[in-house]
Amino acid sequence: MQALERDDPRSVEVSGRAYRLLARLGAGGMGTVYLGRSAAGRAVAVKLVHAEFAADPAFRERFRREAELSGTVGGGFTAPVVDADPDAPVPWLATEFLPSVPLREAVRSWGALPPGVVRYLAAGVADALVEIHRAGIVHRDLTPANVLLTADGPRVIDFGIARALDAATITTSGAPPGAPGFMSPEQAAGEPAGPPSDVFTFGATLLYACTGREPFGGDSWHEQLLRVRSERPRLDRVPDESLRALIADCMEREPSRRPTAERIAERLAAEPSGTAAWPGPIAAEIDRRRREAANPPVPAARRPRVPRGAAVVAVAVVAVAVAAVAVLQGRDGPADPAAVSAPPSAPTAAPATSASPAPAGELRFELSGDGDVTSLTYTVNGESTTVENVDLPWETTVPVPGSVPRTAYELEIVSGGGEIHWSVFVNGRPNGRGTLVGQGNGGARGVF
Repeated sequence: MQALERDDPRSVEVSGRAYRLLARLGAGGMGTVYLGRSAAGRAVAVKLVHAEFAADPAFRERFRREAELSGTVGGGFTAPVVDADPDAPVPWLATEFLPSVPLREAVRSWGALPPGVVRYLAAGVADALVEIHRAGIVHRDLTPANVLLTADGPRVIDFGIARALDAATITTSGAPPGAPGFMSPEQAAGEPAGPPSDVFTFGATLLYACTGREPFGGDSWHEQLLRVRSERPRLDRVPDESLRALIADCMEREPSRRPTAERIAERLAAEPSGTAAWPGPIAAEIDRRRREAANPPVPAARRPRVPRGAAVVAVAVVAVAVAAVAVLQGRDGPADPAAVSAPPSAPTAAPATSASPAPAGELRFELSGDGDVTSLTYTVNGESTTVENVDLPWETTVPVPGSVPRTAYELEIVSGGGEIHWSVFVNGRPNGRGTLVGQGNGGARGVF
């Protein structure tokens, strides 16, 4: 949990119902998630979608339909939808806030889970899938990042809305949506993904929980996608025979041969029950996050409005120093041979009247790949934020106020190994990208 940044919103509301935003919980492919609280004191997780989706009328309609549909999902193993406003300038969705640790983070931090704990996890997630499929929803992104470990058991999040996000992603990138290491073969091939696809990714998620390894690991996104399409996962590392058999059935390449979510739930109920408790370190971390949510970090002060002339003079020096284009840096130098390096010294800043103000907008940093990001620091107009032990994929969006006519940014990545792809977008348009391979530092600098 992080304190609200200066330009983060402080509240959202719809039809007279207001939710005060208290802290940042994280960011993902769809938007930024905040800890919020209703007027009655109910804690919620509020997800604000990214600006490029907000500008798409078709996405808004899908968002509205899926938010309504998600509200019909019952059961105790999902995060219930509390409220939503698809017509807001930035559409948002509020779900029940669950103090928790994502399964991906738990396995990365403390290793594979014992078989009894995996059975407990599997039973809860299977029940969630039963309710989701009964509501006519296909999750399409059931990965360890979307399974939360709470004090009361596992919870599945981001169901339903995945369909609206998927359609927007396909339209803008032409690539199949989802995490390649956990996709079903039909999803990786760009074919329609129905409930059997969720069953496949359910099996892949259990395999990850049992072994601590992605079913279709690779050095790049494309290599993982190729393995999903052509290979079978290795199950010999699963220590428990019954779990190994269940995972094998769920990950059959032919969708019609996979069991339904109902059949999986029945099968698990007939087997010896799992250990209905998380390992000690995970339980302690869940409790720590519960206490942190009760006393969220103090937000940064709102950014004061700076006289426009003063802002021009202050930023003009930076603009000249780093040049008027992004400078892309890899570990051993610029990632793009055409990149323009900053001159050794900056000339005297131009008069304030020579700079033409840029409109308000946003700056977005994105990271993907299979690398180990020890830390990253992004700096926008002198304001720096550092994130430690980053889970990929990762992204964050920084609003750019209209009072700042020129924006200078830096992104520094410290890698412990693997392959990391980074991109920078200004108002949805690419402004720089590159790849960092192996241990070392990399990133970007630029101005717009």
